[in-house]
Amino acid sequence: MKVTVFGATGHVGNLFVEEALKAGHEIVAYVRNPKKMRIQNPKVSLVVGDLENAEKVEEAIKGSDAVVSVVGPLGRQDTLIFAPAYELIISSMKKNGVKRLIALGTPSVPDAHDRFNLIFWALTFGVGLIIHHGYTDMKTLGQDIRESGLEWTIVRVPLLTNRPKKGKVSVGYFGNGVTWFRLTRADFADFLVKQLTDKTYVGKAPAISN
Repeated sequence: MKVTVFGATGHVGNLFVEEALKAGHEIVAYVRNPKKMRIQNPKVSLVVGDLENAEKVEEAIKGSDAVVSVVGPLGRQDTLIFAPAYELIISSMKKNGVKRLIALGTPSVPDAHDRFNLIFWALTFGVGLIIHHGYTDMKTLGQDIRESGLEWTIVRVPLLTNRPKKGKVSVGYFGNGVTWFRLTRADFADFLVKQLTDKTYVGKAPAISN
């Protein structure tokens, strides 16, 4: 499968590319700075551009079988960054007949299956206060993905760590099957790769943790 990856040079992105290559997939990495792409492999090609460049976004997506995006909140930001980028990604996917979209989400992206949990409520409330635009960004892109008409999956994660891969995750919804608030980036990347061929969570926004 040919997979376009947004956020490929980040911690999760690199881990995802490594795992996807092991699974036999071909990668098109959309990068702003190619020097940050540490994985050199004949099955990895680069498209250089920023998230506002519609032409380059389309170049990266055209001809792929799926799109995986692990771009996420930057902390404090003065405006919406990722929601407008997802508009370009979704538009390009529709134009080029690419249906499968797998995206990173956070507790800021609500789901009807969630249940009240003090930890996740406090985490979401705190993020909303401290990085308001980042919170709004994630919430907006979540809604845009849900309304896209694509075969989407939003994988919502709690706090990510660099601890060793555990090889097992809890899958459910925040406060409803998922109560622990940490997840290794390695386990997250592994779960994302599995979604390329597993249709269980198409049209859903599961939460995962360790």
